[in-house]
Amino acid sequence: MMRYLLGLAFVVLLGCTKTPTNQDITILDFENALAATYNFLGAYGDYYLPISNLSSDEAGIPGFGSNLSSADDLTEMLKHEWTPENTLTNILWGDLYNAVNAANNGLALVTEIKETIPANRLAEARALRAFNYFLLLDIFGNVQAFKEDVLLGNVNVPQLTRAQVFDFIEAELLEIIPQMDETPKYGFMTKSVAQTLLAKLYLNASVYTGTPEWSACRDACAAIIGSGHYSLATDYFDLFATNNQSVGGNEIILASTESPAIHQSRLSVHPAQVDTKNPSTNGFFNYAATPELVQSFDLINDRRGDALLRGVQTTSAGDVILDAAGDTVQYDQDFRGGSQFLNGYRVLKYEIDATKINYGDNDIVIFRYADVLLMQAEALNELDDLSGAIDLINDVRARSYDPAMPLSVGDFTKETLRTQILQERSQELFWEGWRRQDLIRHDAFCTQTWSQKEAPADDCQKRLLFPIPKEVLEINTNLVQNPGY
Repeated sequence: MMRYLLGLAFVVLLGCTKTPTNQDITILDFENALAATYNFLGAYGDYYLPISNLSSDEAGIPGFGSNLSSADDLTEMLKHEWTPENTLTNILWGDLYNAVNAANNGLALVTEIKETIPANRLAEARALRAFNYFLLLDIFGNVQAFKEDVLLGNVNVPQLTRAQVFDFIEAELLEIIPQMDETPKYGFMTKSVAQTLLAKLYLNASVYTGTPEWSACRDACAAIIGSGHYSLATDYFDLFATNNQSVGGNEIILASTESPAIHQSRLSVHPAQVDTKNPSTNGFFNYAATPELVQSFDLINDRRGDALLRGVQTTSAGDVILDAAGDTVQYDQDFRGGSQFLNGYRVLKYEIDATKINYGDNDIVIFRYADVLLMQAEALNELDDLSGAIDLINDVRARSYDPAMPLSVGDFTKETLRTQILQERSQELFWEGWRRQDLIRHDAFCTQTWSQKEAPADDCQKRLLFPIPKEVLEINTNLVQNPGY
């Protein structure tokens, strides 16, 4: 799971067995660089997603300090005590910038390649670069944003403010969206993927720049909805099945197809439940749903709550599952119970393939249509269209509630609907990587404490950003550490 930190080294990824001359460089070298950029989409599921889960009110590790969960990096996330040496954030930084470098490597070759590279392929590389910059903007804030011209001789790259990085990404997306493929292509950057990224950017504009962009968010979402390419999957859990790339319907807008993928269900469910004959702790990190997440669910009527495993666990044949000591596998909501490996309800959202020891063939979902509908609802509410917002929320709720439990506009004010939207996003998108971002946008990340996440001794406001890795600062003198670290 851990990879070597490359910092900001500009590594040429041309896929050649020798150093190419101008005569050697072809369009294949561009395609190799583009493929290398796609490879780093896996960083979303491997690092960005668990960072969001563990630092928010969604996930904890009962009994951290055990042999399975004593890693300082995880404990720091849970306690909101991360430092510039945290491995999770350091590797995420390295992977995101390596993705940027790979895209830039491909784009820098354009002047050397005699063949004409189609405009949509160039836009695809720039969209991938923009996606990685978006994650850097969200996690680290004040970073360096640069194009392929860095590789062509302009190596003095200044550190930008968060607002400047926002402007950089926005300008890139607005320029390339008209050039991108209209037709969805699973696992690839298309027009709708770039529009979803733009919507995410505008959704959080008040955090990134201090100025809300609700009309722009509404319009970006409306373009995706109006395209007619996407719809909600009939079955919520098809989105996370082992073959979700084929059964997820038209809801998945972008997924990481990197295989093998470490998904959070494998890190959460007790090994005896994964394989009753040969339980193994491989791939088990003892992750559990916080009581706060559990308590937000209607566990009787909302089918999405079926992902929260609770009570005595049985096989499909109805046999009680036993751990290696012969004790019943029974999950209790309280993190403070007698068995740290059974405390806390477990999350089985991504289907587990018991034939795989560590990994599954599920693709990690990054963007999906239900998220777009809820982003649009949030934008409409902020623009005082409560009725339109509730219609969209009810579209999402209708799939999961049995019997149906639609919201009524007469029950809400703008302020109370804002709170409801935050809850709706949690119930629909839990353990998918967006909760930390949502809490920060709603000014709820520093106003309360959750299980295993007591108020830190220092100023929580600095925790809205993560520190730039110490190793990177030692190498790159153009960077200044984020405040408070």
